[in-house]
Amino acid sequence: MKSYLKIGLVIISMAGFTVSAHADLQVLDAWVKPTMPGQPVAGAYMTLVADKETEIVDLSSPVAGKTEVHSMSMQGNVMKMKRLARVKLKAGEKMELKPGGFHIMLMELNHQIKEGEVVPISLVTQDGSGKKTTVSVKAIAASPENTEAPSGMHMHHH
Repeated sequence: MKSYLKIGLVIISMAGFTVSAHADLQVLDAWVKPTMPGQPVAGAYMTLVADKETEIVDLSSPVAGKTEVHSMSMQGNVMKMKRLARVKLKAGEKMELKPGGFHIMLMELNHQIKEGEVVPISLVTQDGSGKKTTVSVKAIAASPENTEAPSGMHMHHH
């Protein structure tokens, strides 16, 4: 009987010292561009902050058949877009997803995304935890950062 009591006391004392292995992920200043009728893709932008180093390994949204993080880079006078399988987040550092840089692509949209709507997006980190957030749809002039690709550039998606 004493051994059960000791085991119970050890378990109870350990309960107060558990540390979460999951990264706490914050989503700040999130917005999505509205789309035109029939437009199959939309861009989502936000700032991500994790309290521990982690990686975003999966994304989803009920408005899109596919949800991916992409990077953009200039190659000559052509803007190239590339899918990223994982996005590394450093502890306490802001990761900006913005027009012309890293961003979320909502592809195979199931309806037109209109200004004033909210779009649910789920982000999953490497430890299996994640963050469900709702993102406001805003016109580019109303977005936190009004940075479009300069005119004369051509877009090329991979």
